Amino acid sequence: MTSEVADTVCAPTPAERPSVLRAFAVLVVQSFQRHWRVRQMGWVSLGLLALIVFWVSVVTERNGWNLAERRVRRNTGTYQQEAVRLLPPQRYAAATGDEEFVTPPRPYEIPNPFNPTEEAFRSLMLSIPYAVLQSEQFLYTWSFMTYSRWVIHLVFLGFALPLFTLSYASAAFGTDRESRSLIWIMTRPIPRSGIYLAKFLGTLPWCLLFAMGGFVAIGWAGGPPGREALSHYWPAALTATVAFASLFHLVGAIFRRPVVVGLVYVFFFEAVVAALPGSLKLLSLTFYVRSLMYNEAAEAGYPVELLPAMTEAVSSTTAWSVLVLVMVGINLLGMWLFSRLEYRDDG
Repeated sequence: MTSEVADTVCAPTPAERPSVLRAFAVLVVQSFQRHWRVRQMGWVSLGLLALIVFWVSVVTERNGWNLAERRVRRNTGTYQQEAVRLLPPQRYAAATGDEEFVTPPRPYEIPNPFNPTEEAFRSLMLSIPYAVLQSEQFLYTWSFMTYSRWVIHLVFLGFALPLFTLSYASAAFGTDRESRSLIWIMTRPIPRSGIYLAKFLGTLPWCLLFAMGGFVAIGWAGGPPGREALSHYWPAALTATVAFASLFHLVGAIFRRPVVVGLVYVFFFEAVVAALPGSLKLLSLTFYVRSLMYNEAAEAGYPVELLPAMTEAVSSTTAWSVLVLVMVGINLLGMWLFSRLEYRDDG
């Protein structure tokens, strides 16, 4: 009778029993709170974002996305000035050696008033650049595609977005290794696979906030072309953020130096493989994200031939399917590996 009473007194009540769901939620919140302290990679990413926004703002302020305001060559006039120079009055002035024009006329630009037919045909052909540059639709389309090519595809998607997600996703387990608290986390009443998922859910908001916030800042700094790019490309940028966060979270769980491994992946694998011809580029996450952006610009009626090396872009359905499968597959693989690998807090 005494032992039964003792067992009854020592037995935990339902409120005292460990709750896996409560422990999971607490771990998600703690993982989110740990990222309030921005570490070295976070400051590097912030500095990089500031530089990109500053560069885009300067180019926008100088109307650099506009073809008419771009210089033909160094120490020469803009395309607009060059187009005006090809018109008959200016060609006559250039032919007489007017110092206003820096470059001398080419042989095919020299007027020939003694042959009216030849002169009329020459004037018609040389007036085409000026007529094209008077089209607001053409200039806006060129500005949008130039911004998409250099800022979105090459700068933001090429290395800025992967670096943003790497700085936070790789720190999910890296900070626990540094503070020697990884083994303590594993003592919680949560399966190891649940710990991996909780750490990812606590880190993902920071990746989304930083990457998408940077995407919005860069878009607004780009003026009308940048805001147009925001409206077309944000689904692809959002998907890319989650995909890279899943990948670098796995890297952080496996390797003790996840930042080094992530940088090698970003600057060597993604930069080289995504630009290679053939089927090898199908291994690149960036290729599928660029395919989404390529198809979105094509559906909006833009000349996608101006985008870099995207003649072999896959369909949007294929790109979405691959990216979703990759995100789910990487997280399932990470949960499986994390539940089987051995971890020690020995530095």
